[in-house]
Amino acid sequence: MSRKNLEFKCFYNEKIRIFSEELLESNRKQGFSRNLKMFYGYTSPDSVHFHQWFWDSCFHAIVLSQFDPSFAIRELNTLFSVQEEDGFVPHIILWKWRIVDLLKPWWYREVKSKSLFYTAEIQPPVAGMSLGYIYNRLRNKEVLESLVDSVYRFYIYLSKHRDPDNDGLISIITPLESGMDMLPIYDNVLGNPDHDPMYQKRLIRQMLTFYKSIDWNLERVFEAQVFDVEDVAFNTIYVLGLKELSRVLRRYDRARSEEISSLARRVERAIINKMWDSDDGIFYSLMSRGNKEVMLRIKTVSSLFPLLLDIPEYMVSSLVSYIKSKRHFWSEWPIPSVSMDERSFGPLTETRFLWRGTTWINTNWFIWQGLRKSGEIHLANELVKRTWGLIEKYGFCEFYDPFKGFPGGAMRDFGWSTLGSLMFVEELSNL
Repeated sequence: MSRKNLEFKCFYNEKIRIFSEELLESNRKQGFSRNLKMFYGYTSPDSVHFHQWFWDSCFHAIVLSQFDPSFAIRELNTLFSVQEEDGFVPHIILWKWRIVDLLKPWWYREVKSKSLFYTAEIQPPVAGMSLGYIYNRLRNKEVLESLVDSVYRFYIYLSKHRDPDNDGLISIITPLESGMDMLPIYDNVLGNPDHDPMYQKRLIRQMLTFYKSIDWNLERVFEAQVFDVEDVAFNTIYVLGLKELSRVLRRYDRARSEEISSLARRVERAIINKMWDSDDGIFYSLMSRGNKEVMLRIKTVSSLFPLLLDIPEYMVSSLVSYIKSKRHFWSEWPIPSVSMDERSFGPLTETRFLWRGTTWINTNWFIWQGLRKSGEIHLANELVKRTWGLIEKYGFCEFYDPFKGFPGGAMRDFGWSTLGSLMFVEELSNL
């Protein structure tokens, strides 16, 4: 490598690191919680979303592991500090009340009577991946030991309590648990065939009200089957987390490591065998009703996630062709959360109806890794180029319009979008 190229890489690496570090530090929350009687330290998604969200925190920890691994550990320790005895970890923790939280108790339907300060829902299990990133940086057995145990218990919770049909795939019970709240596939589950986002929000509120009336009793929730979905992206992330957890566990507990590895293989097989649609050549999530499982046949970014798994070559080829297609996912500013040929596609960038077709950096980060794994290096590089183009033009935003790039009604200074810096730095290192 020439001295000029080396200086270029060092300059941009440092610039990007500072850019990401300053944003995450500006969203940092620390103190003592009167609600939960504990000290906390976490990174909120942005200035408006004040509380701690599960997969946001996991993404923040991944980025923090690169320049502040001690706070990355604290981020996860704070997240897991409310872990229940059975291993459950919530998707939102309300460490501190704000006046707006008391005047507009949006959270009330989502909490159990015994746990008013955190929700009864989960979110995509990115924690195993976060643990793997931190472990790669520290390799410190003592510092990570209790955290490794907590993450292990969370994944065991999922396998024991969130797989009612015992097929290895995890069921989510609300659209919110997917992390992609308003993704159009969930319209079909709740009885919204016209894909009206306002009506969908009303249906979600009704569902949460029902769950609140039964105090989020999981047995009764699954009996009711109001919303029982095995989601492609959620279960792919589950497999990725299991694999990373198994790798880290080899240093701590070989028996547990093999247990988790075996579980990962089982879930991966189930994704391939049950979620692949051979007619369309893509993966679809499954809805359970009665004794039947129905494919939710809307092509979304979730359908592309198995590109990160060990799937047959013909499946890889088909998914890559969808990503490359200007009819489906290769927009001017890819990758939209819904295929552009779907009737339900509509970016709605100026609204807060999320995941109806907007482009998100966290999902780009996953798909980029899948493309690299599949040997699609040129396409992966182009995705990085366009993703970083959005950041350079508009900053780290929550989402972007897939055609024009503008963020519209998105939150600004959005924490998980710093994942784009990891993509860019990795591509720089390959120059």
